[in-house]
Amino acid sequence: MIENLKYVPIFRARQQEIALLKEFEFGEFISPMVEIIKEKDRKNNQLSSSTIYQELINEINADKVFLSLPTYIKISSSTHSDVITFSRKVLENMDSRISFLKQFSSLDKVIPVISSLLAKTGEINTITKQFEALKDDFEVLAYQTFPSTFEQDFQEIQNCLREKVDVFFYDLDNVNITSPVFKKQKSKIALINPDGNRILCRSAINKDIQNVTLVHEEIIDDADNSLVEMYEGQGFNGFGDYVGIKKDELTAGGTISPGFILYDPADNLYYGFKGNLKKLEEFETTIVPAVFNSHVVKKSSRKRTPIFK
Repeated sequence: MIENLKYVPIFRARQQEIALLKEFEFGEFISPMVEIIKEKDRKNNQLSSSTIYQELINEINADKVFLSLPTYIKISSSTHSDVITFSRKVLENMDSRISFLKQFSSLDKVIPVISSLLAKTGEINTITKQFEALKDDFEVLAYQTFPSTFEQDFQEIQNCLREKVDVFFYDLDNVNITSPVFKKQKSKIALINPDGNRILCRSAINKDIQNVTLVHEEIIDDADNSLVEMYEGQGFNGFGDYVGIKKDELTAGGTISPGFILYDPADNLYYGFKGNLKKLEEFETTIVPAVFNSHVVKKSSRKRTPIFK
């Protein structure tokens, strides 16, 4: 069991996320999860994916790092080509998934995240197969499931997960914490790792939120970060989210639409800011001045009580 784990911020290893991962000191209560969604990045395209991600993980200032090959990504004609290629090559192939994760067995801080391929490829017993292949290479393993796959995943996870050693992730995805679906599944969830780490995850930023729909300087109704206030009451000892970034579908394209989302930790609310014109200059002329003059920023210098004690 990872002692004191309270929060798991989830990253997709994009450029700005990588910068934060390398600079932030995560401390004893936080262990990040890195979702690998493509083989390489633009900057280090000449290096192998193993080298790229090993170097990144070594630079993350955290005792443990969860490493995930996500299965929930929906591939479409508008998905980034490098995401499609990696999905076909690694994410959807059992042997490739296992081989990819085994590359990091020499790094003590890495905890692989196991998730089912049943909904993705129709293959059965994929959680068990990954567990059997990885259990001797990693001291700790993690298991991730979702409302849409939980009923199929439950028995496998219960059979494989080592109590008080491994970590269980239940990702609500787009389901609200008050949903009857979650309420129905909680009785079975309570049987999984009751004395170990159980992490409840959900993206606070609804994937349908767009910059063009933001109301300038107003609360974003569809941004819901109630998980931080409710996870313990749902039987979990920690929570996870996408650190204020939308859990989008990784599509290519899009138009310029200057916008900014500001989080107020005091009131646990999100505020939207957007430009008047579809020009990048709007950040300098409209958005940034409005953010610095907002009541959220003005009160940010006040002393706050730490979230985790």
